[in-house]
Amino acid sequence: MAATRSTQQTRHGAQKGKNRPSSTTVQTTVPSNSKENIIDLLREKGALTRGDITTKTGIPRTTVYDTLMNLLISGVIEKYVEKNGRRGRPSVYYQLV
Repeated sequence: MAATRSTQQTRHGAQKGKNRPSSTTVQTTVPSNSKENIIDLLREKGALTRGDITTKTGIPRTTVYDTLMNLLISGVIEKYVEKNGRRGRPSVYYQLV
């Protein structure tokens, strides 16, 4: 009977392992049209915040964040902080280099 239990436990454990997500790193890919849309918007309007970019383009917030990070890393855009003299977080603006 002990052998039967260990076989069942092994099967049950193997099934659990199949459903678990792997611990590999996932690299996000940003659609090229998102990059183009954001670059065109910054070229047209000048420096904008992430919220402004999201509302003006209609691109999902997470896609805007990922795209901005990719553009920052590649050196296409730069960011700067503008303190407005009020409480809270300062506004972070993105602009073309």
